[in-house]
Amino acid sequence: MSAGHWDRVAMRFAGRRHYLDGFLSEMKRRAYLELFERWAGSSPRRVLKTDLFEEATDAGVLLDALAEHGAQVYGMDVSPTCARQAAARIEDARGKVLAGDARRLPFGAGSFDLVVSPSTLDHFPDPNDLGVSLREIARVLAPDGRLIITLDNRQNVTDWMLRLARRLGLVPYFLGRSYAVSELEAELERVGLEVSDTAAILHNPRLFAVGAVALARRLPFRGANAIVRSTLESMQRFGSTRWRFRTGSFVAACAVQRADERTVTGRRPLRAVGPSGPLRAGGPGRAGP
Repeated sequence: MSAGHWDRVAMRFAGRRHYLDGFLSEMKRRAYLELFERWAGSSPRRVLKTDLFEEATDAGVLLDALAEHGAQVYGMDVSPTCARQAAARIEDARGKVLAGDARRLPFGAGSFDLVVSPSTLDHFPDPNDLGVSLREIARVLAPDGRLIITLDNRQNVTDWMLRLARRLGLVPYFLGRSYAVSELEAELERVGLEVSDTAAILHNPRLFAVGAVALARRLPFRGANAIVRSTLESMQRFGSTRWRFRTGSFVAACAVQRADERTVTGRRPLRAVGPSGPLRAGGPGRAGP
């Protein structure tokens, strides 16, 4: 969707600590940290995160984790409002935050050792823009650089419920196409990236999880919250079963840029934007979603 759409979504959540319940936010963060642990490789020096929605609207950011290994991290979002809000929420300037479009990345060829794209590229009205964005990511990846990407999982048995909820106005942002793991693999291979591993994460129906946690907080029974949380945690065990692509909310892949696949065209960097004009930009450090 347009920058204006995401500007409005970001403003809707302005002032809240979490756009998700704190428990669900932390569970989501842990799922991504496990992917980083498995797939990020050894000490990437330059890292790009392709959206800043969590940093702008949630306390459960991922930027700090990406910066822990001394990487220089860039967080980018199509929405200038998201970029400004993210900059205001990130206490230490441990990376660079800017506004930019994943379909026209404002970086030169071979700029990054690692690109992290957490459910960014599944929000386009035109599904062809997924391929456009992946070609741009392939362009900015250095030889042997890695992409860690997640998209809404079409194989999830409750995906249709999420789509229906969006049509009914119960989901506050635009949902684009969802993807089966085979479709994601094909899209990555089409732009010359080599898929090294796939997974599915967050194994609970998203609407059920949000509703159950909200209900448990309102019930007079003190143990309700603990029961709901324990149930949701237990459901994450599906991630290691043959049913993982039926239960995971997001399909995930790690793909590698081989040296002979790299394209050599570049673009000039965009100017970073912050809460009041140019953004605070840290030195070597990390920035987020």
